[in-house]
Amino acid sequence: MTYRFVACQSFAGGFDLGMVQSGFELVHKVEQRGGFGLPNVLANRHLIGDNWTHQAGDPADWRVPRDVNVIAANPPCSGFSVLTAKELRGTESKINSCMWVLVEYAARVRPAIVIMESVRPAFTNGRSLMVRLRAELERASGLRYDLHHVMHDALELGGPARRPRYFWVASRVPFRVDYPAMRSPLLRDVWGDLREHALTWERQPYRRPASWWSDHVRRDDGFDGHVWRNGTATRRALDLMTLLETDGDGWRPGWAIGRAAKYAYTELGQLPDSWTHMIPKLLTKNFELGYSTIVRWDADRPCRVVTGTMEHVMHPWESRTITHREAARALGFPDDWRIKPLRAVSGTRATWGKGITVHCGRWIGGLARAALDGAPRGEVGREIGDREWFHAPEKNLVTMRRHLSQHLVS
Repeated sequence: MTYRFVACQSFAGGFDLGMVQSGFELVHKVEQRGGFGLPNVLANRHLIGDNWTHQAGDPADWRVPRDVNVIAANPPCSGFSVLTAKELRGTESKINSCMWVLVEYAARVRPAIVIMESVRPAFTNGRSLMVRLRAELERASGLRYDLHHVMHDALELGGPARRPRYFWVASRVPFRVDYPAMRSPLLRDVWGDLREHALTWERQPYRRPASWWSDHVRRDDGFDGHVWRNGTATRRALDLMTLLETDGDGWRPGWAIGRAAKYAYTELGQLPDSWTHMIPKLLTKNFELGYSTIVRWDADRPCRVVTGTMEHVMHPWESRTITHREAARALGFPDDWRIKPLRAVSGTRATWGKGITVHCGRWIGGLARAALDGAPRGEVGREIGDREWFHAPEKNLVTMRRHLSQHLVS
């Protein structure tokens, strides 16, 4: 049986593609004004399907398709993200209005299952909001939904990056969670076969054999979008890299740019000319340049989280930041996910990282299919409230114990 889903505020397509790969048919996609991420999906109908419509605008005007089984959503998580200033975080954060928009729309669509992805603090620090969202869904729809809090990590689901996240699942059918045993890739497994390829928007054939991991994302006709952005900040970082490689031990894997600059200044006694005007500020801040800054990734560790800009990732073995294709691979997109058609689209590079990895979308989609089939697979979970369950892999329960103890039913 083919089940139908609506994508609501799902951004750049990872959730959409994962749901399609798990056997769902996309029938409609809705985004708020601006349609952030929509061009990515429109350029890839060959993978998403052709029989769907889309809207970007006022949620009150969003169309309600008939016979929808699931809504898959990924509204902004910045209300709980550690990247957000403390005073702007919490259950009453203004950006959480997007979550309320989701449940209001879901109440109109009335699917069997509503799935929302967010950061883990949305549960650990915001469970009260998660419960209120379920209550509003029930009030507005007149239907009863069980609530499931599903912890997961993309790396543990076969994905390329360590990305611990959270699914809020409201379900009118019995729902269970199964955590598969998967081999986790290192960064060199994800990008290694892209070595020595032309840096071009054009599609090109592979020149190196696949790794055990990249074999499942490669396609016969190669890949496009292997281009990086060389802006002012990037050029300054590359000046620093040249200095470190010429006079020092190089820019070490795992180092943020501030640490690399501090090493150059204190150990080598110099910084590149392009850094001269910054020295007073660097000394005042002890070379701390903030949380969201350029970091050189380590080839012998898993991919890190792509946070929305390619310029924040220094390549582990080449003197450049990462390409669009490398960012796509770090999010689990296959190599036939087209990037070149987006070349002229403003803000394309900012969409990488805005959304979930394809592997996670496929996994949760598979669990939703099993539930709709009447054969949910996996464990029931731990009951922590009225028709409310918590799910996490056993090895993660140790780190979640402090938070879970606050929520367990007495």
